Amino acid sequence: MTIPSRRIGAIALGLAVAALAANAGLANSASSDTLCGIATNSERGMLVLEGIIVSPAALSGEYRFAVQSSGNGGSTNISQGGHFAANANEDTILGKVLVNAGSSYDIAFDVTVGGQKIDCDQDIASLR
Repeated sequence: MTIPSRRIGAIALGLAVAALAANAGLANSASSDTLCGIATNSERGMLVLEGIIVSPAALSGEYRFAVQSSGNGGSTNISQGGHFAANANEDTILGKVLVNAGSSYDIAFDVTVGGQKIDCDQDIASLR
């Protein structure tokens, strides 16, 4: 069976587009070397909570960073999130909240990259 040359060109173009789409998907998926977690610091007497991601490859996706805290100064319920883009091998802060030092808190931090959801609730210092 012979295939007309117009069809061969269309098939080749279709395969090229499929290959580009596959490569784009792989470039935008989190690898097993991707780290994400919570960093804690103090700043001007406040407790700083940051959601951080670092990946060996540039990636983009969506994140959710939610903090509930309570202490002597009251309570707070903060939710941040949206789209993000992260450069390769750089700490990228995806959420930041300041609460009263000494407050108790609960954090829900997750990242979705290439349809894959990653739970990032752990302390990032313990992952490095």
